[in-house]
This record gives sequence, structure tokens and C-alpha cells, in this order.
Amino acid sequence: MAVDVSVVMPAYRADATIGRAIASVFAQQGVVAELVLCADDGLDYWALLPEELRSGSSVTMCRTPNPKSGPSLARNIALSHARAEIIASLDADDVFAPHRLARLLPLVEQHGLATGPTLEVDASSRATRVARPRRGNDRLPIEDICELRMPFAPVFHRGICPQGWPQIAFAEDVILNVDLHCASGVYPFVEGADYIYHVSPGSRTQSVAALREARTGYLEILALVDRRSWPHSVGELVRRVFSEDLAAVERALAQGAEHASWRDIVRDGSDR
Repeated sequence: MAVDVSVVMPAYRADATIGRAIASVFAQQGVVAELVLCADDGLDYWALLPEELRSGSSVTMCRTPNPKSGPSLARNIALSHARAEIIASLDADDVFAPHRLARLLPLVEQHGLATGPTLEVDASSRATRVARPRRGNDRLPIEDICELRMPFAPVFHRGICPQGWPQIAFAEDVILNVDLHCASGVYPFVEGADYIYHVSPGSRTQSVAALREARTGYLEILALVDRRSWPHSVGELVRRVFSEDLAAVERALAQGAEHASWRDIVRDGSDR
């Protein structure tokens, strides 16, 4: 059977949530999806799959060479195993809304990429924030990719970004989206094509190491700006946003708040 879209999924200590994430992939209506799951923790996720998936050909399993290699490497390994030309990304603790892929694929075929709202929900599934373009139109501006401090999960044609996710310690989703936007020239946005972003105490940006990982990632991003073939205005935007975020992180670390939430220090702090 031909596959319309390959969903790449990195998995790290995801045994409690991965069933929910996988179910949302195969509940997609109007498209044929495959799942490429890359374990980054040595866990046998194959054993957690329902029997009907293990006996079919809609799931491919792979692993990083070493545990804790990071989500970028895990996604890129999964990307190398994907059969479809159209790629979607789903973290193992998140969920696709049922019509997400069907609503995005026509625009991906036309423009090379598309996305929809990111609904941030807490441990009780209460919506706490929604990321969408601030001007409320059908395009995601590059300013919103950088300045909203919320993830947008792209669905994209692998030909416009064959290198996949950048190998950086933090905010790799932002830089991927900047790369995609620059490659396409336009980033279509579709209301109702929701990505459900679950935030819990164990989430990456909530971890006790989040600020130190963010600092490392921000330094890597500032170092790569000049190596990217982005327009000058885009490079300056990325440099400004991540310089501001780096300054906020370094102030928190200097004040002894190294175990503070990234959201409190950077994301929510940028709203004040």
C-alpha cells in the first residue's frame, strides 16, 4: 500500500505516553500514514504496540546508536527510514488531532510545507495556551516562529529540507522551521489542523537541566547563524531572539535558579 505521509517519532522514556501518541497517528482520517519510531533509550517499544500494528507493515522501528543521543538525531535516523516523501513529526508524549494530516497535505503538496495550531495542555488535559499566527491569517510568519516561544510541528516535503533537524541541544524545532520557511518562501497555516502538546513535570522544558541545555543550545544557534544561507533579515531576527533568551537564561543561572522551569524564565518571562 502506498503511504501518503511518514510520521517520525523520537522516543525517550515514553512508555507511559507512547500508546496515546501512536493511536493518534493511526486515527488520522483521509490519509495513509506510516510510523517510524526511533528509540533513544534502549527500550523495546515494539513490545508495547498493539498486535494489529506488530503484524502489519505500517510501523518501522529503529534506534539511536547510543541512549540519550537527543531528539534531533533520533528524528533524522527515523527520517532515513521513512518511505513517504511527505514527513510529519510527532513527539511520543503528544497527539495529532484526527484531521490534522488530511487538512495539511494539500498545502504541503502545493508549497512544500504547512502546519496548524499548537494546543498546549497540562497534566489534566486542560488547554493552557494556543500557538497561532498573531495576525490571525493563513500564513505563519517567520517572526512568530521565533518570537512566540512555542513549538510548531511542520508537515513538509523532504526535498525542501533533506538534512532534517539541526544537531543542536535545544530549540531545534525553531531552527528547522526557519530552514523550511526560507526554503519555501511561504509557510501555510491551517486552523483546525491541531497538534496537542502535552506538558508534564517530566517534559523536556520542565526538567531540572532545561536551563543548562537551553544555554548550550542557544550558543550553538548563535554560532550557526552565519553558516546558514538565510536572508540577512532572518539571520538578524534569529540572532536577536536567541541573544535575548540566552541573556535571560544566564541571569537565572547566575542567580542560582538553575533548576527553574524554562517556561518561567524564558517563555513566560518574554510575555511580561
